Amino acid sequence: MRKYFIFTESIKRFMKRIMLLIIFTARFLSILSQEKTKPEEAFYLLDENFKAAKLEKAKFLIHSVKENDSSWLFDTYNIYGPLVSSEHYNNGKASVLQGWAIYFNKKGNVDSSGEYLNGLQNGKWNYINAKGKLAFEKNYVNGIPAGIKDFTKPDSANNKKEVLVKQMDEIESDFPGGVNGWLYYLNKNLVYPERAQNIQKQGQVVIQFIVDTEGHIISPEIVQSVEYSLDQEAMRMIKESPNWTPAFQNGKKVKSYKKQPITFRLTAN
Repeated sequence: MRKYFIFTESIKRFMKRIMLLIIFTARFLSILSQEKTKPEEAFYLLDENFKAAKLEKAKFLIHSVKENDSSWLFDTYNIYGPLVSSEHYNNGKASVLQGWAIYFNKKGNVDSSGEYLNGLQNGKWNYINAKGKLAFEKNYVNGIPAGIKDFTKPDSANNKKEVLVKQMDEIESDFPGGVNGWLYYLNKNLVYPERAQNIQKQGQVVIQFIVDTEGHIISPEIVQSVEYSLDQEAMRMIKESPNWTPAFQNGKKVKSYKKQPITFRLTAN
């Protein structure tokens, strides 16, 4: 458990330096293949010591965007690699952690996730092992641990597998047209980002989201990251997709969780 705690604390210290960062120039924005920056978003560069840096010496990239008056999302990336963290703060200065946060390992897979309340861990936090399985579940009350479930012990009472009986009328949510419909949508709309092409980056981004009873996409988030521009394009494809076919259970429409992979592959000229 200690390594997860250290990782979270290092990110906190890392984000406290946000006021020392410099906003990207138009030159860098063009590298990111962004036509323009919205008034409510910003980009920052840091070196290996988490200090403001020029592009040629940058090791990290931060993209911040205002979601509403009391919530700003800060995505921290390795400069040409996967996410380090995705955190919500109470303002654009990253003063206090507030809301959902996700931390990633070096391979770009989720390491831990949970919510902050007034800068303190609160509620249920999940910690994932190297195989992508839930290892620990910790509960916090205003930053104070209030219980833990250890899923690493085979004989643990916490680790009993639930047997799910699928009903005859249970249907999972799906993209309209199924696999063929999804492939057609990708072929017609997916754009391979210029930045990713220039740095020869490829891989599989995985987006997790909820499909509500009307087929709308709710709360999309990255659970497997590759690189900033590829992640952004994968997220765009999910957000702009048509309504999905909702799941059915016991003859009724129900909300359901989905994990949708989007693979980017460079082809030889």
